[in-house]
Amino acid sequence: MHQRLPPLLWALLSLTTASLTGAHELVLKGGRVIDPESGLDAVRHVAIDDGRIVAVSESAPSGVEVVDVSGLVVAPGFINLHSHAWTPLGQKFQAQDGVTTELELESGAYPVAEFGTKGPFAIAGNAVVNFGASLGHAWVRSAMKDGEAAVSGMDALVGGTGTGAVGMNRPAFREPMSPEELPALKARLRDGLDQGGLGIGMLLDYMSEAVHGAEMLAVFEVAAERGAPIVVHIRRGIAGDPTGLYEVIGLAERTGAAVHVCHLQASAMGGMAEFLRAIRAARARGARITTESFPYNAGSTANTAAVFNRDWRKVFAIDYEDVEVAATGERFTEATWHEYREKHPGMGVIHHYNREAWTAIATNAPDVAVASDGMPIVSLEAKVPPWGIGTNARVLGRYAREKGGLSLMTALSKMTILPASILQDYSPSFRRKGRIQAGADADITIFDADTIIDNATFQDPYQPSSGIAHVLVNGTFVVRDGEFLEGVHPGRRVLRGD
Repeated sequence: MHQRLPPLLWALLSLTTASLTGAHELVLKGGRVIDPESGLDAVRHVAIDDGRIVAVSESAPSGVEVVDVSGLVVAPGFINLHSHAWTPLGQKFQAQDGVTTELELESGAYPVAEFGTKGPFAIAGNAVVNFGASLGHAWVRSAMKDGEAAVSGMDALVGGTGTGAVGMNRPAFREPMSPEELPALKARLRDGLDQGGLGIGMLLDYMSEAVHGAEMLAVFEVAAERGAPIVVHIRRGIAGDPTGLYEVIGLAERTGAAVHVCHLQASAMGGMAEFLRAIRAARARGARITTESFPYNAGSTANTAAVFNRDWRKVFAIDYEDVEVAATGERFTEATWHEYREKHPGMGVIHHYNREAWTAIATNAPDVAVASDGMPIVSLEAKVPPWGIGTNARVLGRYAREKGGLSLMTALSKMTILPASILQDYSPSFRRKGRIQAGADADITIFDADTIIDNATFQDPYQPSSGIAHVLVNGTFVVRDGEFLEGVHPGRRVLRGD
């Protein structure tokens, strides 16, 4: 047993006592430590000082605070590469799903310095988990094309709806770049990377008619020049068409830029086998191509997304009744679809188009990272899809434990060392994350491997995951004894130069 004290009092007590006795600030005693990078899977004791792991040992060191975690898995904190759920409420649910670093890499921000500082998304200075963003190509375009209506990221467009609806009927999403604009585009891309953006995010499928040829090459050239990864939502064709994937692989091989493909199963659909084959073949040729997926059979976006301006029923191989209003669960008819598109442009919708067989291929693949693509949560009154709330517990509980499609070690690697390795060559701070090793950041998720499970559903999404006992961010508990700790904010903003 351990005594619960306020975090500030614990910190002061730890620093004072540790300096006098040589005891560590915190010792996690007797847990099953799993470190996917080294392959360690054994009972160990983890000592923590000043927000870092200082020892992983067979014998128990002395500690000012000792927490008995025997019978529990002690794992690196989960790194979510792709989340739009970094509101205060979103971070709470992410922490309860074991996430210690939550990143907005697909959409990104520009200026990057404004990320997390405004409106219902404001978390700077009060973050529960670590957070960061890429430089958002879409928002660079907004700065260049939207005039006084320019926005810096998805947060500025969502407002207070909580639906994830993005206003995409603006010039930034519709108008091509002229050759004369490309030098200014490249200058702004460099500026955003200089501000600390964790790569370049591209919402390419949302601006398919606007972004082509010379502009694509310009973005890839800047990324290659700076060594920055491009995180891309590829163009989507008819269900299973790999043309959009081939496009970014070709540019990666031409320029040398690293490319990370978002939500593979959502883009590949029935083409999962070919998409994975093409990615692995490109890697074998020397290209730097990585990818991710989330373990659900639906997608979520705005009803005005570019794909819905095409023959979307053919693209997704679904019909109106397979789409629902994200906030209410109402299913569409042909009449209500057109009515809501006209009266409520930008409304968040969930489209049920994937198949479990396709999702399972990506979820079980050891070289596909786990990333949630969670939608913004600004109110418990408006529903969101469940994947921003239960993704990691779902992979560990349903796919690893119940279905046995992947081992616990492999499942953990997909949410710890694999995402860290995708970023660490460009952002050195990720060499300290995704690991349970001396010198690593004390971002740690501790869970019961026999009970961890997701509870969030489409009908009732705001149910936190079960089986997660403790979560530490930079050495501070944000979840303890299965309870989220209100008023604790150890999360830090992660910039490229950290």
